[in-house]
Amino acid sequence: MHGDYDLRILFPTSFSDSCFQVGRAIAQLADTCRISLTLAHIVRYGGATAQVHRELDSFLGEADHFDHCRRVLIESDNVPAAVADFASRERFDLVISPASDRLGVSSLVTPSFRARLLARSQVPLWTMGHSVPPARFRKGIKNVACLVDFDKDPMGRMPRVTSFAERFGARLHLLDVIPPVSEGTVVHALNSERPLRPEVSLGRIREMFDGRSCPNAYAAIGHRGRELRRMLEACEADILFVGHRQAERGVIMARYARDLDRLPCPVICLSESPDAPSQWSFERIDTDRRERFATELAFAG
Repeated sequence: MHGDYDLRILFPTSFSDSCFQVGRAIAQLADTCRISLTLAHIVRYGGATAQVHRELDSFLGEADHFDHCRRVLIESDNVPAAVADFASRERFDLVISPASDRLGVSSLVTPSFRARLLARSQVPLWTMGHSVPPARFRKGIKNVACLVDFDKDPMGRMPRVTSFAERFGARLHLLDVIPPVSEGTVVHALNSERPLRPEVSLGRIREMFDGRSCPNAYAAIGHRGRELRRMLEACEADILFVGHRQAERGVIMARYARDLDRLPCPVICLSESPDAPSQWSFERIDTDRRERFATELAFAG
């Protein structure tokens, strides 16, 4: 598990149609970097039958050709908790969870799996809705976008986003969507750092980089979902980074934000917790190699 892999990915699968569609996205990552993929299926205690084992062994057969792939069957009565615990214990870089296939009343009256996972796990969550076209994964990752959060340390997640873009040789684009001005947004602005005008937002983004090369930046006023789609299409984004706060909705019942499921590219949700992982595996590999090289030079001297 702890070999020299650039990304360690956990994919808890329910064998749904959405899960089968994710194979293209994983292959896109595997074409660019060395990945270690763990396919996991969670069943209730006593549910690990021979039939379930066969289903897991046959799921996503092409994954056996990746740099490393293993299949794990986990027994638990609490799926989000089991996934979160396994993900943190094994030091994964990404947990993959696409939008659910659920339809009808059940999707409205039961908590969202992804929202429950976000509440329990600090490992980045990779997800996508049904609006992402398959053609999105036929080429490598060339453009990475990040939704800036002026209410919660806008530079906090930037090192991870920047290093991800650099690893894939992708251009970085920073986005900000400002809600239409109303009594509510004005009251909120009195107690926050959020700009109320696009030109102010763009100026703040440039200040964040303090003279260093600033990525492409976009800001607009309007409905978040609509403006995000427009910006992502304009910059041809292959992936969008957001924070947990930007992905969560609901007070009584936690839900994953529906507007993010309507975007034309996948989304990676990063935790704002100070205890969240601060490096990708490929960064740790580079650090370890530099330290080994320094040690070898010291002994040689």
